[in-house]
Amino acid sequence: MNVLRLALVVLSACVALLIGASSAGAGSGATCSGGVISTGTYQSLTVTGFCSLPDSGSVVVRGGLTIAPDAGLNAITEATLTVSGGISVGNGGFLGLGCAPSTGCATTTFDHIGGGVRADQPLAMLIHGNIIDGGVSMQGGGGGVTCDSAALFGGPPFTAIEDNTINGGVSVSGYQSCWLGVFRNTVRGSVSIMNNTLADPDATEVTDNVISGNLACFGNTPGAQVGDSGGGPNTVSGQKLGECAGL
Repeated sequence: MNVLRLALVVLSACVALLIGASSAGAGSGATCSGGVISTGTYQSLTVTGFCSLPDSGSVVVRGGLTIAPDAGLNAITEATLTVSGGISVGNGGFLGLGCAPSTGCATTTFDHIGGGVRADQPLAMLIHGNIIDGGVSMQGGGGGVTCDSAALFGGPPFTAIEDNTINGGVSVSGYQSCWLGVFRNTVRGSVSIMNNTLADPDATEVTDNVISGNLACFGNTPGAQVGDSGGGPNTVSGQKLGECAGL
């Protein structure tokens, strides 16, 4: 986990170097095929290549934000993102959402996502320091059970959900990758971590969350754990079930 924490900071810096010229101007519905998304307000936004928020300012999407299969959005910048109609991530897609000290940022942007975040077979999801109304759901994906892959900007794909306020549930199931961690979130709903297979023996780390529903962890390899995170117990209003019974 500690190695991947460093990788996340390096990843954020590398992503910034990969961005080219602006490719999506503010206005009505827009598509970004690569580059920097201009500040402003959009009715909807579709990402079909690799796109990034600018270094500052704000991007507002009144409808939905869609990341197409094999496309990616880097919102790990100090610009703020507000989406009213939810974020969806397609097969092989990448979402980096939210700037926070845990990602190497000086401040937390508190990006606000209404309508939740839904991902079907994504490559990786890095979600830090956001306010998400409608929950987070991730089904499948991950690129394979290995830490030797260079599929994510020269490093292995992984998923981290950290330091968010989530008004709704969290579900992560069937993810096959290097590492997965869920830390320090306030979740107004239940959390389900099911049937994920990770290559790192310190993966499936679930600590320091405040959960108003149940925390259920079943069928994960490795089983849900504190690992080397140094984290503390989860505070759960409902039941702690399965592998998370002692967490």
